[in-house]
Amino acid sequence: MNKKLTLLFSGLMTIATVLPFSHSLASAADGEVFEIRLGHTGSPDHHFQVISKRYAELVEERTDGNVKISVYPSDSLGKQLELVEGTFIGTNDMVLTSDAVLSNFVPEVGIINLPFIFRDPDHVREVLDGDVGKALSDKVEPQGAVVVGWWENGFRHITNSKKPITKPEDLAGMKLRVPEGPIFVDSFETLGANATPIAFTELYSALQLGVVDGQENPPAHILTQKFYEVQDYASKTGHIYLSSPVLINKALLNRMPEEYQQVMMDTGRELAAEHTRMVVSEEDAQWEQIKELGMKVNDVDKAPFVEATKPVIEKYRGVFGPELIDQIIDTK
Repeated sequence: MNKKLTLLFSGLMTIATVLPFSHSLASAADGEVFEIRLGHTGSPDHHFQVISKRYAELVEERTDGNVKISVYPSDSLGKQLELVEGTFIGTNDMVLTSDAVLSNFVPEVGIINLPFIFRDPDHVREVLDGDVGKALSDKVEPQGAVVVGWWENGFRHITNSKKPITKPEDLAGMKLRVPEGPIFVDSFETLGANATPIAFTELYSALQLGVVDGQENPPAHILTQKFYEVQDYASKTGHIYLSSPVLINKALLNRMPEEYQQVMMDTGRELAAEHTRMVVSEEDAQWEQIKELGMKVNDVDKAPFVEATKPVIEKYRGVFGPELIDQIIDTK
């Protein structure tokens, strides 16, 4: 081999070593288009669909049409537990899910759901767009998925068919649906309720048939899922915040050229803040609409609920250690 060929071969081997995605770069040069499916649980008129479609449009635009994301609402690709697991193992591409569902696979993510740990939406964004969000994202990756962004669901409020909830004692013995997440069960059992995990897709019928007396969700779900048809009372407890992490299968992301990966990640983080602004801006009008549809809505003095759920915070300091919990509380 002459000297020029030797140097050329040596240079190519060096490039192959330092660019782990060299195969993807070659594929992109050949005009490969990545067709991706993203599923979520929200109805077609829910803000999950709006923000997911915007993400798809921006990614396609920023990759010159080489990454195309199709969005599937209403759990049409499968239930959330199935989609999260599928995203880990590669049978599903992407999912916009809840941190409560994700905490079944990565328990530390449940820290986000500790009762009254967040003060307001600004506090949420400071935490999840900062070091805590990165630390939790790092715990997800060994499962086989990457967190593209911590998107918005919102603060949760209790609805039921029995009576207004004004103090913790009002929950005693009430059968209340909660998501499939252990911190939700612990929080409401501490408040005296009979906490019953039920998949979101089965919730309306469970309320309608009286399997449970009530549920807790942000106002957007109360409206889009028509819970007002089977619930009489809504109490603005704001007891737990639920984020909506967007996950992509790690192997799929790594197959993409580095510039596409950067677009996926940067756009996901950018839309996290936009999603929060969208949700917050809509909530006052949503509560008015809920009232107009016949539900009795009451404000709540949160202080007794905060006091009553302090044992839950202390329990999870022992489970996960105090560092991340205190970091959330101390974030300004």
